[in-house]
Amino acid sequence: MNKNKKNKGLTFLETIACVAIIFIVSSFLFYKILKYNEKMDLEKSRRIIQTFFIKYTMRSLYEKSKYQIEIDILNKNLNVKKLNSEIIEKLYLPEKLKYEIIYDNSRNQKFKVDTTKNGNLSKAFTMYIFGYSNQVENRVAFYTFQKERVLKINIYLNRDVKDVNYENILNYHYSQNGQNRIGWMEE
Repeated sequence: MNKNKKNKGLTFLETIACVAIIFIVSSFLFYKILKYNEKMDLEKSRRIIQTFFIKYTMRSLYEKSKYQIEIDILNKNLNVKKLNSEIIEKLYLPEKLKYEIIYDNSRNQKFKVDTTKNGNLSKAFTMYIFGYSNQVENRVAFYTFQKERVLKINIYLNRDVKDVNYENILNYHYSQNGQNRIGWMEE
């Protein structure tokens, strides 16, 4: 037998180092995938909300009829029906996100708004969308100008707004920074 034959296996320290490297790389990838999923959910919710409202305000304008839109924050869905009738369409928002509608100095778990026959909404309001960590990420503002017959929807992305989360959104909305949209970038 040859006594100079070397052991070709890994030592205990080499094994621990390999496992640690794999763990660090997989943690980094998991974090990146989570952030990507959050970004896609935020994009999806913005598009669902925007297209839903545009669709039914335009339909109101062309048909000269009214629709009632209900935003159910608890069940995370949007419902539309002709006034005093059954639901025509129901869309679901991404489940992992949180939503809040600020109107009339309060939070609204179920918010109802009617379309007008001239393609607008019966009231203006703001909807906030929160990411996975409950930090505010998007602001969707619905404007109902009397001069314009078409609904105006502005979508704002959070750029510099810090420490605004699901719990303190009502105070932020009516603060100086909230009213002037400081830290937001229009999409």
